[in-house]
Order: sequence, then C-alpha cells, then structure tokens
Amino acid sequence: MRSVRNFLVVTGTMFTLAVLAPSVSAGADTPQPIVIKKECHQYTGNIPSFCTVLSSTLLAIPAGTRIYYYGPLIDDPEYTSSTAVINAGRGNRATGYCSLLGNFGTCSFWAGTGTLAGFHGAVQVTWDGGPNFTWTGTYRLDPRH
Repeated sequence: MRSVRNFLVVTGTMFTLAVLAPSVSAGADTPQPIVIKKECHQYTGNIPSFCTVLSSTLLAIPAGTRIYYYGPLIDDPEYTSSTAVINAGRGNRATGYCSLLGNFGTCSFWAGTGTLAGFHGAVQVTWDGGPNFTWTGTYRLDPRH
C-alpha cells in the first residue's frame, strides 16, 4: 500500500512539474507592467548623479534603490542623455540608457545581475513636479539572457 501511495505522489509531482514548467519559462518572456516613482533632489547633473526610488511595482526594485546616471555630460539644461544603472544593493543591478528632453523621456534596460538578472525594460519618463518623476512601462526578467 505504501509503495502505491509513493508511486502516486511521485507521478502526481512529475505531472504537475511537466504542466507548470512551460508556463514558468513562458512567463519570463511575457512583458509585465512596471511603475516606478522616484525623486531626484540629490541629482546634480555631475557624473555620477543619482535619484532615489520612492516606490516600485517590482519587488526587486524596492524603495530606497538608487538610480545612477553616468553621462555623457551634456551642457544643455533641457536635454539629458545618460547611461543609467538601477542599483538595488548587494549586487542587484540593471544597466540601461535614458534620454530626457524637457519633462518627458524614455529609458530602456537590457542587462542585470542578482535579483535583476535578465532584466529587460522600457519605460516612459514623466515629470511629476519638483524633483519627482514617474517611470511607466513594461519589463521582463529572463535570467537566460
């Protein structure tokens, strides 16, 4: 009786894994919505400068995460174009590029490490007033890439 029960448990587990495995790997390729609110009162325009995440819909980018901007330095107060690194601490980083003209722009990310391994994202940047900005877009975490 015990061997039949063990056989059923093992068979059921294997069946469940076989059914779930394709959906888990498919989910890594499915873009998910993301919204990040950040404040930039410490952003100076020097290299590097940073902004701080106030809130994020992605747990891997918690409040307090710093987003560093590494230039190039452009002498135009209305235009920013910069390599950007989301630094969530302890080796959890994502690398991308941001471009901002006036109060609007875009950022795209193509690489990550740690909890942000395989981070790919594209966001619209909007100015919320004062030193505050919102990123709205999509991302996917695919550690295979």
